[in-house]
Amino acid sequence: ICEIANDNCPGQVVLSGHSDQVAKISEICKKNGAKITIDLKVSAPFHCNLMSKATEIMKNEIEKLSFLDGQNQLISNVTADEIISKVELKKLLINQIESRVRWRESVQNMINKEVKQFIEIGPGKVLSGLVKRINRNVKIDTINSESDIKELKI
Repeated sequence: ICEIANDNCPGQVVLSGHSDQVAKISEICKKNGAKITIDLKVSAPFHCNLMSKATEIMKNEIEKLSFLDGQNQLISNVTADEIISKVELKKLLINQIESRVRWRESVQNMINKEVKQFIEIGPGKVLSGLVKRINRNVKIDTINSESDIKELKI
Protein backbone atom coordinates (compact mmCIF):
# COMPACT_ATOMS: atom_id res chain seq x y z
CA ILE A 1 0.00 0.00 0.00
CA CYS A 2 1.17 3.50 -0.91
CA GLU A 3 -1.32 6.35 -0.86
CA ILE A 4 -1.31 10.13 -0.96
CA ALA A 5 -1.56 11.20 2.69
CA ASN A 6 -1.35 14.98 2.29
CA ASP A 7 -1.88 17.40 -0.57
CA ASN A 8 -0.12 20.33 1.08
CA CYS A 9 0.46 22.91 -1.65
CA PRO A 10 1.56 23.11 -5.26
CA GLY A 11 4.61 20.88 -5.58
CA GLN A 12 4.30 19.20 -2.17
CA VAL A 13 2.56 15.86 -1.72
CA VAL A 14 3.13 13.43 1.17
CA LEU A 15 2.88 9.66 0.71
CA SER A 16 1.98 7.09 3.35
CA GLY A 17 1.89 3.31 3.46
CA HIS A 18 4.27 0.38 3.62
CA SER A 19 7.77 1.86 3.73
CA ASP A 20 9.09 -0.29 0.87
CA GLN A 21 6.23 0.83 -1.38
CA VAL A 22 6.66 4.48 -0.42
CA ALA A 23 10.38 4.15 -1.27
CA LYS A 24 9.54 2.63 -4.70
CA ILE A 25 7.11 5.42 -5.54
CA SER A 26 9.65 8.03 -4.35
CA GLU A 27 12.23 6.58 -6.73
CA ILE A 28 9.74 6.68 -9.60
CA CYS A 29 8.97 10.31 -8.75
CA LYS A 30 12.68 11.20 -8.75
CA LYS A 31 13.17 9.50 -12.13
CA ASN A 32 10.26 11.53 -13.49
CA GLY A 33 11.49 14.93 -12.37
CA ALA A 34 10.48 15.34 -8.73
CA LYS A 35 12.83 17.92 -7.25
CA ILE A 36 13.27 16.13 -3.94
CA THR A 37 11.81 13.39 -1.85
CA ILE A 38 12.23 13.30 1.92
CA ASP A 39 11.63 10.29 4.11
CA LEU A 40 9.64 11.61 7.07
CA LYS A 41 10.32 9.78 10.32
CA VAL A 42 6.87 9.18 11.78
CA SER A 43 5.55 6.58 14.20
CA ALA A 44 2.76 5.22 11.97
CA PRO A 45 1.48 5.32 8.36
CA PHE A 46 -0.94 8.19 9.02
CA HIS A 47 -3.76 9.13 6.64
CA CYS A 48 -3.91 5.83 4.77
CA ASN A 49 -5.78 2.53 4.92
CA LEU A 50 -3.14 0.98 7.17
CA MET A 51 -4.68 3.01 10.02
CA SER A 52 -7.94 1.01 9.99
CA LYS A 53 -7.45 -0.35 13.54
CA ALA A 54 -7.03 3.18 14.86
CA THR A 55 -10.14 4.22 12.94
CA GLU A 56 -12.18 1.52 14.67
CA ILE A 57 -10.91 2.58 18.09
CA MET A 58 -11.66 6.24 17.35
CA LYS A 59 -15.12 5.37 16.00
CA ASN A 60 -16.01 3.50 19.20
CA GLU A 61 -14.82 6.39 21.37
CA ILE A 62 -16.44 9.17 19.32
CA GLU A 63 -19.77 7.35 19.21
CA LYS A 64 -19.85 7.58 23.04
CA LEU A 65 -19.73 11.39 22.91
CA SER A 66 -22.52 13.92 22.52
CA PHE A 67 -21.85 16.68 20.02
CA LEU A 68 -23.61 19.99 19.51
CA ASP A 69 -24.06 21.72 16.19
CA GLY A 70 -21.27 24.26 15.76
CA GLN A 71 -21.63 28.02 15.92
CA ASN A 72 -18.55 28.69 13.79
CA GLN A 73 -17.68 27.63 10.28
CA LEU A 74 -15.24 24.73 10.17
CA ILE A 75 -13.51 23.35 7.09
CA SER A 76 -12.84 19.61 7.08
CA ASN A 77 -9.41 18.41 6.03
CA VAL A 78 -11.16 15.29 4.65
CA THR A 79 -13.56 17.04 2.27
CA ALA A 80 -11.95 20.49 2.00
CA ASP A 81 -15.45 21.81 2.53
CA GLU A 82 -17.55 23.29 5.31
CA ILE A 83 -18.86 20.96 8.01
CA ILE A 84 -22.60 21.42 8.24
CA SER A 85 -23.79 19.32 11.17
CA LYS A 86 -22.73 17.47 14.31
CA VAL A 87 -23.46 14.15 12.57
CA GLU A 88 -21.09 15.09 9.74
CA LEU A 89 -18.46 16.31 12.24
CA LYS A 90 -18.45 12.95 14.04
CA LYS A 91 -18.16 11.06 10.75
CA LEU A 92 -15.32 13.26 9.50
CA LEU A 93 -13.34 13.02 12.76
CA ILE A 94 -13.40 9.26 12.29
CA ASN A 95 -12.65 9.37 8.56
CA GLN A 96 -9.69 11.74 8.90
CA ILE A 97 -7.52 9.00 10.38
CA GLU A 98 -7.37 7.15 7.05
CA SER A 99 -8.23 9.99 4.68
CA ARG A 100 -5.91 12.24 2.75
CA VAL A 101 -5.34 15.68 4.27
CA ARG A 102 -6.65 18.08 1.65
CA TRP A 103 -4.78 21.13 3.01
CA ARG A 104 -4.28 22.90 -0.34
CA GLU A 105 -7.94 22.57 -1.25
CA SER A 106 -9.04 23.55 2.28
CA VAL A 107 -7.00 26.75 2.21
CA GLN A 108 -8.18 27.57 -1.31
CA ASN A 109 -11.79 27.01 -0.21
CA MET A 110 -11.30 29.39 2.72
CA ILE A 111 -9.82 32.01 0.39
CA ASN A 112 -12.77 31.54 -1.98
CA LYS A 113 -15.04 32.18 1.04
CA GLU A 114 -13.15 35.49 1.48
CA VAL A 115 -10.87 34.53 4.38
CA LYS A 116 -8.13 37.14 4.15
CA GLN A 117 -6.03 36.37 7.24
CA PHE A 118 -4.53 33.12 8.52
CA ILE A 119 -3.09 32.76 12.02
CA GLU A 120 -0.79 29.84 12.83
CA ILE A 121 -0.59 29.10 16.55
CA GLY A 122 2.29 27.02 17.88
CA PRO A 123 5.97 26.50 17.29
CA GLY A 124 7.31 27.05 13.82
CA LYS A 125 5.84 28.37 10.60
CA VAL A 126 5.27 25.25 8.49
CA LEU A 127 1.56 25.85 7.84
CA SER A 128 2.16 29.54 7.16
CA GLY A 129 4.73 28.58 4.56
CA LEU A 130 2.26 26.22 2.89
CA VAL A 131 -0.42 28.95 2.83
CA LYS A 132 2.09 31.35 1.18
CA ARG A 133 2.77 28.76 -1.52
CA ILE A 134 -0.98 28.44 -2.15
CA ASN A 135 -1.71 32.19 -2.23
CA ARG A 136 0.69 35.07 -1.59
CA ASN A 137 -2.10 37.65 -1.32
CA VAL A 138 -3.49 36.64 2.09
CA LYS A 139 -2.24 37.98 5.41
CA ILE A 140 -0.41 35.42 7.53
CA ASP A 141 0.52 35.78 11.20
CA THR A 142 2.22 33.32 13.52
CA ILE A 143 1.87 33.10 17.27
CA ASN A 144 4.83 31.50 19.00
CA SER A 145 4.90 33.58 22.18
CA GLU A 146 2.84 35.80 24.46
CA SER A 147 4.34 38.90 22.81
CA ASP A 148 3.12 37.63 19.41
CA ILE A 149 -0.43 37.61 20.82
CA LYS A 150 -0.08 41.18 22.06
CA GLU A 151 1.25 42.35 18.68
CA LEU A 152 -1.42 40.55 16.60
CA LYS A 153 -3.58 42.85 14.48
CA ILE A 154 -6.84 41.44 13.19
